Amino acid sequence: MSGTIYLKIFGECANTPEIISKCDHLCSLFGLSTDDLFSSWESYAYTEHKNSNLKVTPELLDGLQKFIQERMTLDNKSRPAASQQVKKRKLNNEETSNSLVSSNTILESINSQIEDKETTISNKNIKLVAQFNRSKYKYKTMNLKLLEIADYLDERIDLFTQLISERYNLTENQFSDPTRQSQSEIYTVGRIVPDSPFAPTSSALNLDSLYLETSRASGFGQRVPLDLGNVSNFSFFPGQIVAFRGINTNGSCFKVIENLKIPYLGSSTFTRDEIMNFAEVLGDDNLKIIITSGPYHSKNSLNFAYLDRFVRHLNETVKPDIVIMLGPFIDATSLPTILSSQFFNSGEDTEDLKSIDDLFLSYVSPILNEIQCSRIIILPHSSDPVAHTCYPQAPFNRKTLGLNKNFKCFPNPSLFNINELSFGISTTDIIKDLKDIPTKDANSNRIERIIEHVIQQRQFYPVHPSPQSPDTLQIDTSYLGLTEFDEELPDIFVFPSIVRHFAKIIKNSVCVNPGQFLRQDGNPGTYALLQVKSPDTSDLKQVKKSGTDDDDDEEVYEAFLSTAWKRTRVDIYNV
Repeated sequence: MSGTIYLKIFGECANTPEIISKCDHLCSLFGLSTDDLFSSWESYAYTEHKNSNLKVTPELLDGLQKFIQERMTLDNKSRPAASQQVKKRKLNNEETSNSLVSSNTILESINSQIEDKETTISNKNIKLVAQFNRSKYKYKTMNLKLLEIADYLDERIDLFTQLISERYNLTENQFSDPTRQSQSEIYTVGRIVPDSPFAPTSSALNLDSLYLETSRASGFGQRVPLDLGNVSNFSFFPGQIVAFRGINTNGSCFKVIENLKIPYLGSSTFTRDEIMNFAEVLGDDNLKIIITSGPYHSKNSLNFAYLDRFVRHLNETVKPDIVIMLGPFIDATSLPTILSSQFFNSGEDTEDLKSIDDLFLSYVSPILNEIQCSRIIILPHSSDPVAHTCYPQAPFNRKTLGLNKNFKCFPNPSLFNINELSFGISTTDIIKDLKDIPTKDANSNRIERIIEHVIQQRQFYPVHPSPQSPDTLQIDTSYLGLTEFDEELPDIFVFPSIVRHFAKIIKNSVCVNPGQFLRQDGNPGTYALLQVKSPDTSDLKQVKKSGTDDDDDEEVYEAFLSTAWKRTRVDIYNV
């Protein structure tokens, strides 16, 4: 905000960069308007210092931050989570009694040599920056237009054609239509598809049943069978954008001679001053980030006892700086059974439960609002009935769900930065849905292959068409541009999945599946704790960046890669 605003409410004593910066931070941290900030200041000045005319200083603003945080904590404990008259349900703790002994133990780690540190600096000045346009997710669902879908699919092929052309120094004349008979080798870019457009998505594919689909510009959208006998150390899946050098001598089959590798995105860079500022925020602490993924209740009841116990563990023991919670929070796939068994046949008073939002307000919000953390990020899942189920998904409505101001509702998928760390998260289960066809000498680790595909395709969900099953998300293809990451490779990927939890370093990115908070059988699952060391320029990789000054002369300046994969410890715990 402009410094003149603070001059109006605090006077000339606020006319310093440090005070203006701290005021901006407080407004951002607690979601305050300038009027709210001044009201909080007056309350703090009178309550703590018995002086309503107290002049603002940087030290007093630090005290104001602690004062607001303490008031928020007390408010959470003393008032309902929302203004709607919805009762908080009592929790049945019987189902948790058998697993208390083994809870919160480490099951898997990477970079375990990084010291596990206790938090010494509370309420760190953490910078959270969203890398998405929230308004673009407010599109009209169930309004698919074939022409828009075709345009998007073609644009993807054209984009990768440009990438390949720049990477291998190819001219436009060297690209040609692979469906046409030719006695000369050509380069082509297209999409891997099944041998029939009507083939069931659940049917098994093999290397002999794959076709290449062209764009309308390069081959009128036609398809041609592929001869992949010469391709090694690779795997293919429906929807994958590929680049080939090959030949079609008889017009009936395109023989692939070389599979051109699509270039990977680069990592984010920072100046020395930026790195030093981020390091100053953390001091000697690690940045602690908790990541959980739903469901948070069993298939038979809306019993959130495990979540309630987990929140108490966070507040009393872990004390994280950031909490990232992924849906589903109330699982729509099990909701019909729960409604019939828990409500209609149990005699429970449901007078105040008139909508799905009321279920969230009654069962989930009161527990989440107990989390004592200045930043809590939540993302929806396609099984969350309080959000529309089309992918990509718009964020939750924080006010409707009665969540406190420290909650940040992000869309699915999301790109955002926490200090120098860039995050990429999608709650769709790409690990389950992407079924690739590897060559004999391809990487034998399926999970690593899938993540490499996501990174190379620069998209969180590159499968097309998506598998058709009752529990599979519905995709709005014309808006899949919102699922791409095309500027830089995130430092940390989160791939929630029903498959076993994992933490891996792939292509210099930390890739985490925190596992399900509650397993499908209702037993406690897992969650992830990330601890990131404070950045130090002496440990970071230095690069040279080119830029231009005011005179349009190229200049080279000092920059550093964040190298988060070296500084991030990941521990997978059981709930």
